[in-house]
Amino acid sequence: MTAQDVADLAGVSRNAVSRAFNGGYRLRASTVERIMDAADQLGWRPNMAARAIKGSPAHAIGFILKREPDLLGADPFFPLFLAGLERVLSEQAYALTIRFVSDETEEELCYRDWRAERTVDAFIVADLRDDDPRFGLLDEIGASAIVIGDPPGEVELPAVFHDSDESIRDAIDGWIARGHTRIGHVMGDPALEHARRRRNIWAGVLERHGLRSDLLAVGGFTELGAEDATREILAVAEPPTAVFYANDVMAAAGMRTIAEAGLRVGEQVAVFGFDGIPLAPYLAPPLATIACDYVELGEIAGRMLLAGLEAETVAPVQRTLPARFVQRASYGIDPQR
Repeated sequence: MTAQDVADLAGVSRNAVSRAFNGGYRLRASTVERIMDAADQLGWRPNMAARAIKGSPAHAIGFILKREPDLLGADPFFPLFLAGLERVLSEQAYALTIRFVSDETEEELCYRDWRAERTVDAFIVADLRDDDPRFGLLDEIGASAIVIGDPPGEVELPAVFHDSDESIRDAIDGWIARGHTRIGHVMGDPALEHARRRRNIWAGVLERHGLRSDLLAVGGFTELGAEDATREILAVAEPPTAVFYANDVMAAAGMRTIAEAGLRVGEQVAVFGFDGIPLAPYLAPPLATIACDYVELGEIAGRMLLAGLEAETVAPVQRTLPARFVQRASYGIDPQR
């Protein structure tokens, strides 16, 4: 007998059977009773109960992403981060289980089910959001995790992230020292903490110098979004002479859009991006960028998480990695006056 046999007899899904044996979360009492009756008739009990008694590890790490799968390949962060993470996990015979979800309800159910069924031993939490519900959920279900990003101060979980704030400030200050007074920003998804952080640093530098900080458009970390955002800020009465893009993919698309508008990148409009993609020096002109080593980030995250699982406790240690500004031709010359 299997859980699917129980589900068929009770007229429910297999996931409902799982939840019924783990507290009945989001199930009606009558549904739980029907599932239990079906299990009794078939003489079935979940294997996960035996696993829970034994405390057997799953030797797997869970990574739940609330984003479209198609966007994964376009984001320079994830392929490199996953390469570093897999290098460490595979050495210790751990698997990485990735699940894409469409909304927070599905996301929460996945966390609960994976934890209840012991599908994974710990989670990776990325793409931090405002008032992120995942931190309270992880605490409630008693799950280990590591955060990729700078979590709120009250969150007692280990974290690793790049400290890029000063590099961004230095690059924008450098533009201002060269005489730029109209500096734009094409930001990523406003729902994500790291996109807002880069926007806030850009705005903070401009305001410190008494410059306008309204040359802003949302590109959403995609090429098409960056093209539309670049056209938007170039169309204003006094367009920017320099643009900071929140990632290199958007910067590359923006450079093409600037060229299509009849402007020379690095001469009439200066540009720098963020990530340090391998193709950056091969663009025309070569792209200036805030370079981050995402392979190293993945390796360190994997080591921190596995060390915590081995010690049966994951200390809330935060580790920051350096980012560096790489100046190339797109950063430009002094603006024409």
